[in-house]
Amino acid sequence: MVSSSLGLRHPPLALRNVSQGGRKSLAAISGAAFSLTMVLLQLGFLQAVRITATNNFDQLDFDVVLLSSRYEQFYAPGFLPLERLRQARNVDSVVSATPLYASFGLWRCPPYPLDPSSSAADSESRPGPVSRWLAGARIHRPLQRRELFVMGFGLDHPPFRPPILGSIESARPLLRLRDRVLMNELSHPDFGWPLRDQYKDWELGAKAVTIVGGFRMLRGFAADATVLCSDLNFVRLCDYGSTETTNFGLLKVRPGAVDATVRELRSILPDDVQALSRQDILAREDDHWVNQTSTGKLFAFGVLVAMVVAAVVVYQVLSNDVREHLPEYATLKAMGYSTSRLASIVVAQSLIYMVISFFVGVLIAIIVYKATQELAGIPMRMTMENLGVTLLLAVVVGVSTGLLTIGRLRRADPAELF
Repeated sequence: MVSSSLGLRHPPLALRNVSQGGRKSLAAISGAAFSLTMVLLQLGFLQAVRITATNNFDQLDFDVVLLSSRYEQFYAPGFLPLERLRQARNVDSVVSATPLYASFGLWRCPPYPLDPSSSAADSESRPGPVSRWLAGARIHRPLQRRELFVMGFGLDHPPFRPPILGSIESARPLLRLRDRVLMNELSHPDFGWPLRDQYKDWELGAKAVTIVGGFRMLRGFAADATVLCSDLNFVRLCDYGSTETTNFGLLKVRPGAVDATVRELRSILPDDVQALSRQDILAREDDHWVNQTSTGKLFAFGVLVAMVVAAVVVYQVLSNDVREHLPEYATLKAMGYSTSRLASIVVAQSLIYMVISFFVGVLIAIIVYKATQELAGIPMRMTMENLGVTLLLAVVVGVSTGLLTIGRLRRADPAELF
């Protein structure tokens, strides 16, 4: 049918080899599809690393940021004196300078179900990953304490962008009260956001707190949950000491004055602080998570391993197929087919395997992407760039594997037929 629509009287030999290959073709396509699915997963995780690398800064409203000279990445920012922000305000182009406090704290995660007697029957069995995914926030779990990320700020000048800014403004009167927090609605279910109306014994550190609302922000690889609070509550709840020491200085400057402001700040501020533009800090965070940490390197290495597996599977199938059909290839040589023409058939057959495997892998990856995002809260995105990279790798492996198999074609000797 396909060959007729293309104007061919008979299907190409490579396509016939694939369609009549039976279990061998199925094995090649299955193995390659699995490998390409793994490639798409690794690229998806790498894309998620890039998204979450700058996610926190993406939610903040600033043009220039002041950081400690010991700054490593957003979750390990170091400390800088609040006096540095006061000095920055003296620069003519600086419109505002807002401190942001950040630290990890232990959160009291509620059990599920809240009534211990109703979970007694399930206490002996541990659910598998599929069961956890299907159960979602209703997965049975004990009372526990887990680390989450805490950010504090002045309520008169919240340094966030919409829609988080809107959530803060609507809850501002309540956040002024003692030990009140906002919780990320996209936090891991274990932290209890779905149970906020039923559970009341929340604790941050060793102090009781009250959740007065929520906001929406993607989770990252370093923190499964985040809460926001006023700077005064932050100091008290996180045993921070004083608001005179902060973690970030977020500056707004006049339009078009970012570069000049950064240069002036670097010239007047002491060596215990560094000034970076928004563009520079975003690039630095991306480089840290993708290139400097084992997270990005692991996913990049996973792509290489998956493609090697695909190449081995397809090569084994092609090599065995050529060996079993040596008499037929010898007959074609006797009929005038050159070795290069026969080689093109093998390469085409390999490409057919890989292209079919690519589409099968994409369909499987879409399902796995959705499951991973729902189960782990990781922002998995099937981008055109990743699809293009995967297809290119599939074609490269297909051509390379076909070329490696050509050596067996040279053994096809027409004289052996007689």
